[in-house]
Amino acid sequence: MKRYLYLVFLVLVLLLAACSPNKRNSPLEIASFRLIKTVEFEPRISKAFYYQAGETVYAMYPETHQIQIRKNGKIVNSIGGMGSNNANFMSLADFCVASDGSIYALDSSTKVIKRFTAEGKFISSMKLSYVQQPHKLALGTQQTVYVFDAASSEIIAFNLLDGSELYRFGRFQLQRVDQLFANRDYVVAYDKSRDQSVQFSSLGQHISNDTGQIVYDAYNNAISRSNDALVSKMSAAWLPLTGKVIAMTISQDTLALVVDAQVRLLKLDYAPVL
Repeated sequence: MKRYLYLVFLVLVLLLAACSPNKRNSPLEIASFRLIKTVEFEPRISKAFYYQAGETVYAMYPETHQIQIRKNGKIVNSIGGMGSNNANFMSLADFCVASDGSIYALDSSTKVIKRFTAEGKFISSMKLSYVQQPHKLALGTQQTVYVFDAASSEIIAFNLLDGSELYRFGRFQLQRVDQLFANRDYVVAYDKSRDQSVQFSSLGQHISNDTGQIVYDAYNNAISRSNDALVSKMSAAWLPLTGKVIAMTISQDTLALVVDAQVRLLKLDYAPVL
């Protein structure tokens, strides 16, 4: 009888495992990088994100402390401008976009992270405690945000639910950070002056130092950007680049590259891992 019950239990476990909708059970590698759209902006944007569900491009103008929102090439809203209101910034240092399209913007002067809807409506703010000079930020998960403190040269992980500090790392590996990337498993700090990415686990353990700016896709395929090419570090995918590349971000399966006054959107085409 016990053996029969065990067999029934085993069959149920196998059936549940087979029906589980986990993309990570079927790893894919990048087959190619495909340009799908080029969006023209005014000069001096420093960073851009693409929100696929809303077909929206967000671009940051650090000199005017603004984040511009565009759909189908048209400006639909602008967040910021210098000021002390909820929708303004005293010093816009960085921003990122979550998987639901919500915007997180870092004000380095007031040491506050402000959250907005995908359309640019203010939602809430989070005060950063025990941070001297917040400079860059990146979202790891729905509950964790990473902030680079330029004064102490370390990355600080915060809980987005209550604003509490979780841990710090990178003091002995980092000097300068121009772009900060994070996902569920990795945190990557890119130093443009050295053209070097310092990689950490999401818990802060130092992994490696690599040439170029590196980000990871949903399958944890590493993508490296230099001034002249995009390279998948897990496959043979490669794409030459033209123009002056300023920054690269990734949202789901789409890269957003700031090249001069353009935002180039590149789709990641996948193939099964053999």
